[in-house]
Amino acid sequence: MNFFKSIRTRLTLWYLVVLVILLLLFSAVTYVILAYNLYQNLDSTLQARANEIGTSPFRIYNERANEVFLVFDSTGTLVQQFPAGIQPANVDDLVKQALSGHSGFLTTVTADKQGIRLYAASVRLPFNSMEVIAVGQLTTGITGTLDTFRYVLLFAIISVVILAGLGGLFLASRVLKPVEQITKTAQEIEESDLSRRITVKNDDELGRLASTLNDMIGRLEAAFSRQRQFTADASHELRTPLAIMQAEATLALSKERSEADYRKSLETISQESAYMSSVIGKLLFLARSDAGKEQLNFEDVELKELITQLSTNVEALAADKGIKFSVDAPENLLVYGDKVKIRQLFINILENAVRYTPEGGYISVSILKKDKNAVIAISDTGIGIPAEHLPHIFERFYRVDKARSRADGGVGLGLAIAKYIADSHNGKIEVASQIGKGTTFTITLPLKKETLPPSKG
Repeated sequence: MNFFKSIRTRLTLWYLVVLVILLLLFSAVTYVILAYNLYQNLDSTLQARANEIGTSPFRIYNERANEVFLVFDSTGTLVQQFPAGIQPANVDDLVKQALSGHSGFLTTVTADKQGIRLYAASVRLPFNSMEVIAVGQLTTGITGTLDTFRYVLLFAIISVVILAGLGGLFLASRVLKPVEQITKTAQEIEESDLSRRITVKNDDELGRLASTLNDMIGRLEAAFSRQRQFTADASHELRTPLAIMQAEATLALSKERSEADYRKSLETISQESAYMSSVIGKLLFLARSDAGKEQLNFEDVELKELITQLSTNVEALAADKGIKFSVDAPENLLVYGDKVKIRQLFINILENAVRYTPEGGYISVSILKKDKNAVIAISDTGIGIPAEHLPHIFERFYRVDKARSRADGGVGLGLAIAKYIADSHNGKIEVASQIGKGTTFTITLPLKKETLPPSKG
């Protein structure tokens, strides 16, 4: 039943179960103590009454309500009784015990099944004879009191449980009301609208829960926003080359053309196919990275050797554009990472430097040790990046000048991939730039504990 699935109901039931157990234990202990005290008072009264009658020289007995007075001779024979109509049962053993010098108590019943409590004690008579005086009192008053007390306890327990149950439900409802609000708000939040937030009113456990959920929803909103933007950008990047390829193919097939025209169309289709392949390859890389499935093969990587190998290709590209290129790596630093990925990181930055540095410019790479890190700075004297764009350049498909980047073959994913590679090696990548003066990318990678000796030559 849904009723018993409610936390409010279960909390109230558990609370009531514990309360009932405590009330029953309290009532039982109270009842036992009361009964014990009532019977103790009765025994004290009977003992005092017997002593009073036994010390009286003439055995004067003043009849009292609910009281029984019995006298037995030395043979255990009943010789006197007040009132006459009450006959306690099973008193022989009590009388024999008293004749042997040991007074005692006995709880028994009368002939008409009324409970009675007796006290018997021996009394010395003249000429060294002995008799037994037994004083008793009907226990109807005590049993009546205990019965009344039981009814009072029962009524009190039922009343307390009912009131506690209602109060527990009320308090549980008030305490858990924020949970219902959280549930309602969460149900109203959809993938298409993650802007809703849960109202936080108190700084208690539920308030902290609501704040945590708000933070989670915020992260989901940002993730969905990035996903939508990524999908839109990817679609845009792939739509353009597909449209060009389709247009060239349609144009080539529309009528007979010369070999040169066919070659030109095929070259255009080949270029766009290469561009699409580049985009798809980078998208797959980022998708595997996001899913945590991009494998990194860690090994010892000597940075000076890696940069030296790259400089040959980069220097050729720079020379084609009339750009000077230099490498300054005085120290032979060793890092532990994926050599292929680190190489790709440097290539992505260096290609951008070559692409955006005009003829006659300068590109430099420097490597130095700072604390426990290797710091690689790649600087150029290119066109620079406006300050408002710097916080976004590592975002996927973000390009300062989309038209120029598309013409130069830029996809807008290179820097995003570079940042991922740096982060996956517990490093970081930073950028500083000024319009018209150039840009510097600084990559910081943790050094391996062992550092290589200086290289020869």
